[in-house]
Amino acid sequence: MPRIDLTPFGFTPTESRVYEVLLSVGPGTGYAIARSARLARANAYSALEGLVAKGAARAEEGEPRRFRPEPPANVLARLALAQGEALERLTRALEGFGGAESPGLIELSSPRGALQLLTHEIGRVTRSLRLVAPAEAYGPLSPSVRRVVAAGLEATLYAEVPLARPFGRVEALPGGYRWPGVPLIAIMDGERAVIASRVGGQVRGHWSSSAPFVAAAEYTFDRLRIAP
Repeated sequence: MPRIDLTPFGFTPTESRVYEVLLSVGPGTGYAIARSARLARANAYSALEGLVAKGAARAEEGEPRRFRPEPPANVLARLALAQGEALERLTRALEGFGGAESPGLIELSSPRGALQLLTHEIGRVTRSLRLVAPAEAYGPLSPSVRRVVAAGLEATLYAEVPLARPFGRVEALPGGYRWPGVPLIAIMDGERAVIASRVGGQVRGHWSSSAPFVAAAEYTFDRLRIAP
């Protein structure tokens, strides 16, 4: 089983270790957790208090206190929300500097990373969104897409099958298109684009603000709509 590493999200290595012990061994007192983690009691208690403060564990009433891990799904949701808010703050701060942008190319290599990038990019839309995405992606993308639709902005939405969502209908692509797996094409405001595909559980592709790349995404989007 791979070790749990929470350090990229602001946790210490000791907190990561103690959270892993809480999940594998179960709730326990600080003394019991310290023994299971093979840590000095002071270090284990410090890590447990840190986990409680960061929402990854709970301290139950009673003497001695027992510590219980928050479910992994709760921790992931909390981290995703915190990172999304931090990214929005950073976006607003960077936009305040203005200046000419240099077009870049960013590789997409995971479904979660692609969804996070799309959520952020769709959240920045001010004029138009053109999106072809796997049907299951419209669930996590719904809040961002709903904002676009509710603002009265142009939204052209497709999936491999027709979908009814609270924000409106997602049309089905015609069959017969030539693409590796399920296409993922997104054009935001005609300025930024994603060209990718989902094959099984993997997503591969790129994001760019380069004008030729965005033009290629626009062309691909239109061709997919009229395939074969």
